[in-house]
Amino acid sequence: AAEAARLEVAVRRLARRLAGRLRRRDRERGRGALALRATLRRNLGLDGILAHLIRRRRRPPRPELVILCDLSDSMRPVTRLVLLFLLALHRAAARVRTFAFVAGVQEVTRALSRGRAAPEAIDRALGEVRTLGAGNSDYGLALRTFLALHAPAVTRRATLLVIGDGRSNHAPPAAWALDALRRRARRLVWICPEPRSRWGQGDSEMARYAARCDRVAVVTSLAELERLPEALVPRALTRGAVLP
Repeated sequence: AAEAARLEVAVRRLARRLAGRLRRRDRERGRGALALRATLRRNLGLDGILAHLIRRRRRPPRPELVILCDLSDSMRPVTRLVLLFLLALHRAAARVRTFAFVAGVQEVTRALSRGRAAPEAIDRALGEVRTLGAGNSDYGLALRTFLALHAPAVTRRATLLVIGDGRSNHAPPAAWALDALRRRARRLVWICPEPRSRWGQGDSEMARYAARCDRVAVVTSLAELERLPEALVPRALTRGAVLP
């Protein structure tokens, strides 16, 4: 019980830190640019004095964090933890979209939205994922489907965050689809709940996927989870870098 409580605190702290970064970016961007013609029209009767400045209305920002999350049977030991992390992140930040997959892909952003108690939101998300087919993940199909149906969600402003173990049950990995998504995103970060020593064993395609990421965070313990914010902070990156 003590570890579970510590884990929940760590997850919520991580979500708040990420949300704080998004809010700081908003403040740094400032207000919209001056709309010169509209300003001149508004001040026509003031003898050239620009007493009222009109600024262009800025377009609503697109999501800056797009999450693609494996909720298959092989992820079952950490599924509720992952959903708790996603729930906390959604409640702390506005510009987050989350997609879950087994073989098919389903957006679960609304299931994790504000207004629901944590158990209800998590159960609702799991209920939506159960419609995605059998319990075995097919990363190749999921990546191809996400690219075909949801690629516009990934923009040059967005960080694409993939959460999964990279175990594709010997289906074609479709690494080319991950390459295509990486070219659309600002950066690609992968959180893997398996140690590097298991990558490439059996049906694991994790080493192949890691080579295409800006950063991979291995999270197999609470201590590694608590260091996770360092993996998500934009900085000079080396493609395929692995943390910790």
